[in-house]
Amino acid sequence: MAKLAANVRSIKDMTATLYHAPLTCSLAARIAAAEGNVPLNIEYLNLRTKELENGGSLYDVNPLGQVSTLKLDNNEIITETSTTILWLQSQSKDPNFHISPSSPEFYQMARWVAFCATELHKQIFRVVFYPEATDEVKDRVRDLAPLRFEVLNKHLSDKPYLLGDHFTAADAYLTWFFVLSKNAQLDPSTYEHLVAYQERTLNRPLIRELIESDRAKDKAMNQQIIPE
Repeated sequence: MAKLAANVRSIKDMTATLYHAPLTCSLAARIAAAEGNVPLNIEYLNLRTKELENGGSLYDVNPLGQVSTLKLDNNEIITETSTTILWLQSQSKDPNFHISPSSPEFYQMARWVAFCATELHKQIFRVVFYPEATDEVKDRVRDLAPLRFEVLNKHLSDKPYLLGDHFTAADAYLTWFFVLSKNAQLDPSTYEHLVAYQERTLNRPLIRELIESDRAKDKAMNQQIIPE
């Protein structure tokens, strides 16, 4: 708890502010910051209304009204979850979390971040959680999941995390996917190594604490990303 509390301080002490809608993809950025021990100010918002908890609108910061949105201390804006978590990992001083762009491992990390962004997040979640999509369309999109699960399952057959022994920014993104996969009616239970990975990441203390915090905040804000 103390480590997580230290990760969220007053805005004047921060290098960046994350505009965060509980349980949405910006949770991946929070996970990356927590696991990389990167200080981060959190500006909560309701993604359904775009209203910021402290006043104003997400549209004032990001014209698309989407998360993840990160404001740096020089007021520059970074958008897109993939870019946001890569920036956060670049700020980490943890040698097991930070990966230099000059290393071969960086491109493997970027590969899996892109996989999560394109093959899982946009390809599947974006449609399954889209209220206007018909049940038929959602089922067709869910049919894309097994092949992607097979790719992940095979890759994780000889390693605990996507890049090996240590949790990285890519794992932060994939972990968020599994926070909501059950609600998307996606079942990885037949993929042994993927199930083990899911249990391993979701039970990391900082991640478990963040999920519990976000669930409570989601309910308190009446955002209901996960309906009761």
